[in-house]
Amino acid sequence: MSETTHADNLSVYEIGYLIASNVPEEKIPAEAEAVAKIISSAGSTMIADEAPHRIKLAYEMRKKNVGGSYEKYNEAYFGWIKFEVGSDAIEAIKKSVEIHPSVLRMLLTTTVRENTYLGKRAPAIAADIAFKKSPTEKIAEDTSTPVVKKEVAPASIEEMDKSIDEMVKEA
Repeated sequence: MSETTHADNLSVYEIGYLIASNVPEEKIPAEAEAVAKIISSAGSTMIADEAPHRIKLAYEMRKKNVGGSYEKYNEAYFGWIKFEVGSDAIEAIKKSVEIHPSVLRMLLTTTVRENTYLGKRAPAIAADIAFKKSPTEKIAEDTSTPVVKKEVAPASIEEMDKSIDEMVKEA
């Protein structure tokens, strides 16, 4: 395969993974490094990552162990890695991470190179976007004109019909 064909075939992926909570906390960095090594050994370029941290799971997960019985988990360590690799290597990466002994679940998605993670600021940034202002810009309150609220009685059917008729005549 030529270099230009391989470079044209690169895609950006993100893999999110859960490490079983029965792994001792001091071994979590080593497990995360093992997942990263699986990805990098396939010739990928790392873009970003987040070290695993303990989370409470939304539902109980079960994983079959070597003895054939199931282990149940209500908590796990969640981490993610964003990387760029050729599409020909992605299936091997996926299978290798799935069968890693400490990985409960993993999810592989295609994504973009740019940083799209908003973190804890997401609601504030979304509100700023909705009001079309920058996150650092403050809206000054206009206190020069007092706002007078006028109570309006509900319109009757006759009044609504009359209003509609007037609008239709004007058009």
